[in-house]
Amino acid sequence: MDLHHFKSFDSYAGAIFDAQARVFLLGSGGGGWRISRFDLDGIDLQQGSAAVSNVCEAVCRSTHLTLLLSQPSPCQAWLNGAPLNAAALGILAPGKGYVFRAAGPNEWISIALPVDAELFTGDGLLAQTLRRWRSTGGMEKTDPLQWGTLREAALMAMTPACPPAIGRRLIERRLFDLMACRLPNDRCKGRPSSSLAWLCDATLTVFRERNENAHVEDIRRGLKISERGLRDFFQTCFGMGPGHYLCLRKLHDVYWDLASGEDKRMTVADCFLQHGYPYSTHSAAQYRALFLETPSATRNRFHPQ
Repeated sequence: MDLHHFKSFDSYAGAIFDAQARVFLLGSGGGGWRISRFDLDGIDLQQGSAAVSNVCEAVCRSTHLTLLLSQPSPCQAWLNGAPLNAAALGILAPGKGYVFRAAGPNEWISIALPVDAELFTGDGLLAQTLRRWRSTGGMEKTDPLQWGTLREAALMAMTPACPPAIGRRLIERRLFDLMACRLPNDRCKGRPSSSLAWLCDATLTVFRERNENAHVEDIRRGLKISERGLRDFFQTCFGMGPGHYLCLRKLHDVYWDLASGEDKRMTVADCFLQHGYPYSTHSAAQYRALFLETPSATRNRFHPQ
């Protein structure tokens, strides 16, 4: 078992394995960030916790299929705009992008299965279901009882007294039981439309391609939806409008730039302007509300004169 405590959200995001992740604060950045890692004979198990509201953009690596379980109620967490609770299992398919949002302190457990494992071969229920999940991803409706037993199995496998081989077999058994009792997903009713999972994946693609130069119109054209549809989608998946979210990303880019201190001659105002965020008393106040320090304090803390 490897247990890591992090002082900042950016180091926390860098420790999430089997995914390329970026975490954006939605509230004051104080509090704990923790990740525990386990290797169960090839199955990667991870438990993480965050003390503040946040949005995480994640693109899963091509080598693993990852199952995501959030903590039971009253946690408020969403994956691609769909609630994560005891009635839903998050399926993170290899190579696809996902948006995880938590409105408050939250804990999560991920179970990462290597796609070349024997679990994916054969004609049994477990192998067939895993191959389907590997192709589609998304949210899977579950029996809350079976969801709970899978979560308990993961927690038991994390204990020092549980041998890795026993923990792996326990998780595989509980995963099979969950699949055998899974509930049918609701089919879309009414006029066909793009799924939230596809929209999230496409939006993260725009962010990667345009980086900090992304604009609202770039996203709308990339998704090929109306302005109203774009606003509704962002409110559902990101919890805010597209313009607000782009400003949030730029504010974090300012933080990371100040923390890196690559150009020591650059002023704080120049750093803000370089990232397309006009520097003012208001922007400095927004920065301090999130990161609990002034921009100058961030630069001095990482790179004292």
